[in-house]
Parts: sequence; C-alpha cells; structure tokens
Amino acid sequence: MTKQSKLDDFLPYLMNRVAARMNQNLSEKLAEHGYTFQNWRILAALAAFDCVSLKELTELTVLPQPSVSRNVAALELMDLLKRNGNRSDLRVTEIALTARGRQVYAKMRAIALQENTAAMKGISASESNQMRKVLLRMMENRNVVLPKNSRLYPL
Repeated sequence: MTKQSKLDDFLPYLMNRVAARMNQNLSEKLAEHGYTFQNWRILAALAAFDCVSLKELTELTVLPQPSVSRNVAALELMDLLKRNGNRSDLRVTEIALTARGRQVYAKMRAIALQENTAAMKGISASESNQMRKVLLRMMENRNVVLPKNSRLYPL
C-alpha cells in the first residue's frame, strides 16, 4: 500500500479552505449591515466596470445566472444599480451602479479590505505580489481569464 499524501499537500484544498473562510467572514460582516455576499460580488464587479451586461456580470461574479438575475432585481429595488437598454443591441440590458450603489460599495469595500488585511497578516508585500502572480497564472492555465478581446480583460 502506498503512502497517501496529506490533504494540506493538495493546493486546491488549501485554496478552497482559505477562500471559504475569508468569504464566510466577509459574509457575516456584510450581514451585520443588511447585505449578502452575493450583493458584494455584484456591486464589486459593477464598481470595476462602468456598465456590463447580465452575461458579463455572471462571468465576473462566478455566480449562477438565476442568482445574478434575482440579486440584480433586488439591488435595483434598493436603488443600488440601474438597468438600461443597449442602443446598439436591444436584446442586451446594461447594468451600472447608481450614486447610492457607489456609496454602499465603498462601505462594503472597506469591510472587505479589513478581512483581506487580517488574512494577509505576516505576509510581505513581495510575497503578496508573488502570490497574486501565481494565482493569475493558474487562472490562465485553467482558462479562467477572459479572452483578450473581451472588454472585461484583464479581470
């Protein structure tokens, strides 16, 4: 019988554990302010880009399309985002943050940065930069990065 490796030798396991814990912590902190983690993902994606379609928002948030649709509808009712028709393609609806949405996003971002700072405790700027480069390369290796002709590239 061969010796089995430990779970903590398996990089995807470690990455999933860290991401899950950080996301759970952030989710709990956002809930204290009446928001969900999915709200955060959507507002963060919209803050990074002026205007995106529902399809693009689904790709950016890595959420199922029905979840994105439900959240977009709820966030629109809260006056955090708006939907507009695309003049060149009437089948496409573009989604953008409202002024209130930008304010709420700024508060959420501060909470997210606190979680990131806590997770990065004891990690140097150089190590952080190297980690980011490695993760981006892994994304590219697994075709996670959007094509260069996409208006969303780079993420």
